[in-house]
Amino acid sequence: MPPLSRRLRRSLRPGNIAVNLALVAIVAVCLLPIVWTVSASLKDRNELYLATPTLLPRNPTFANYTWMFAQSDMSRLPLNMWNSVKVTVGAVIIQSVVATMAGFAFARLRFRGRDLLFYMLILMMFVPRAGGLMALYELMDFLNLRNSHLGLMLLFPSAISVALFVMRQNFLGVPRELEEAAIIDGANTWHVFWKVDAPMVRGGIAVVAIWEFIYVWGEYLITLTMIDFPELETLSLAVTKLQGWGAHFTSSILAGYGVESAAYVTAMVPVILVFIFLQRWFVQGLSEGIIKL
Repeated sequence: MPPLSRRLRRSLRPGNIAVNLALVAIVAVCLLPIVWTVSASLKDRNELYLATPTLLPRNPTFANYTWMFAQSDMSRLPLNMWNSVKVTVGAVIIQSVVATMAGFAFARLRFRGRDLLFYMLILMMFVPRAGGLMALYELMDFLNLRNSHLGLMLLFPSAISVALFVMRQNFLGVPRELEEAAIIDGANTWHVFWKVDAPMVRGGIAVVAIWEFIYVWGEYLITLTMIDFPELETLSLAVTKLQGWGAHFTSSILAGYGVESAAYVTAMVPVILVFIFLQRWFVQGLSEGIIKL
């Protein structure tokens, strides 16, 4: 490790200063909406409608959260959150398993049309999901999977292009010498995949799991199309019911905007916690995949 003085001089170079300032600006732009939403959820009506609003609340209050959970429309919020947990965890498991096995197949197995099929699947990531929404609706209705959490668990992982690409790149980064040594010892293809390669791509699996978690947890349009009954709604659908409350909000203490912000924060917390706990694997998986680009 270079001495502290040398590292300090290197960091003070004009080019490095410019890069660091740009990174700080990007982080600030990304974090500002989150900080503002959290702050608004802790403000009352008087503080939200100040002529000169402040970034941080002067007198923080949890009244917005208390009021939100007490409303009849939001009495199912714990159930909606549990529905989101079930659908998200199920979709993450299915996506991770399918993408891992498919990534191994496209990276290590040889079969006719392998490259053509892979590039066709990759091109699917550029096709908007909304474009095939009616076809998905008819398919799920035909299979009797509409208005079911199982249907959502199976539907969300169908967008496998990005996950497949990440896992294929991670498997390409596994040294072939390890696989050859296992084959010499008598391992078959399944044992090579399960005992040798899979433990080496845990970072890639974490990347796929985090991406799928974030996507499914916040997904709205497909869930709205496939779910008709309130007791089956996920958190993303329940939260959107609060939008526009400011137009007919009658409380003299709270404001509709503050309650909406409280709902958004409630929905954000699980995603932030998952990323915090898995960020090391996320960075490692991306790094291992980029090496083979």
